[in-house]
Amino acid sequence: MKNISLAKEEIRRQILKQRALMHPTSEEITSLTGNLLTVVRDLKSSRVATYISYPSEPGTADFIEALLAQEITVLVPKTLRNGILSWHNYTDASEESLSSADVLFLPALAVDEKGNRLGRGKGYFDRELSLVADLICYAVVFESEVLESIPVQAHDKSVDGVVTQERIRKIN
Repeated sequence: MKNISLAKEEIRRQILKQRALMHPTSEEITSLTGNLLTVVRDLKSSRVATYISYPSEPGTADFIEALLAQEITVLVPKTLRNGILSWHNYTDASEESLSSADVLFLPALAVDEKGNRLGRGKGYFDRELSLVADLICYAVVFESEVLESIPVQAHDKSVDGVVTQERIRKIN
């Protein structure tokens, strides 16, 4: 167990170091947004849960704006002290249930070919995924962060697909 934790921490460290050097082009941002919107369209989603990106993450600002322009409800998380997330309507901040979403796009540092997701290590999204087993979930990463394999622990939850600036891949 300790070896898995150490291996995951090393991958996190390497990816965060790489991200600090990355500067996505406007074409890459546009391509990522287009791929995210394709998933929404293909799933005929009217309620989308997504994260508000940090500067080092694949950006979601243009994606959120495009969803709102299409009158699609957007749910975003807020971190609570007790280690869980609460979900809110992006436009009016009303509290919502994640289970009301059609699809969830979640941040990751890496995803492997089996859908195992590596987050930042606090478990927020793993806890959420354990509560909404039927919700379709896509991890959003940069293409270089799709790895052959990631070490996993019993509490880790896999995703149904991955979206990058280069492709959409259904996994599970």
